[in-house]
Amino acid sequence: MRVQRVQKPVMQALRLPFDHRTDTASLRHAAHGWLISWQDGDVVEDTLLVITELVQNVVQHTGDGGEVALTGNGQVLVEVFDHSRNLPRLIGPDPRRLGGRGMLLVDAVSDEWGSRLTATGKVVWARLPVKPAAS
Repeated sequence: MRVQRVQKPVMQALRLPFDHRTDTASLRHAAHGWLISWQDGDVVEDTLLVITELVQNVVQHTGDGGEVALTGNGQVLVEVFDHSRNLPRLIGPDPRRLGGRGMLLVDAVSDEWGSRLTATGKVVWARLPVKPAAS
């Protein structure tokens, strides 16, 4: 009897570099085109929200750029790489503070999220459920 190992297909990613001048609409447009063919519209919208919030955090807190990486294999994984070593944290809403709710939004729409240091900075990631697009 011959046994053949079957691996789950990985929908390898879309990689999108950005800098502090990049319009997030262009990142969302590229991600939307990649996601919409195999993802339910609600998951696509949640994924685009996560991308926007994580990229805005990089631009706001580092004044620099980075790279968005998207992969799909049972979940949509959004990763945003940058050169800062400061890890994000959840901060409760404060009516006296403008902004500061981005990670609360990421936390609300993702199954899980986290961050880790890399050799050149950090990566902040979020996993979202996969719901196949309607045929």
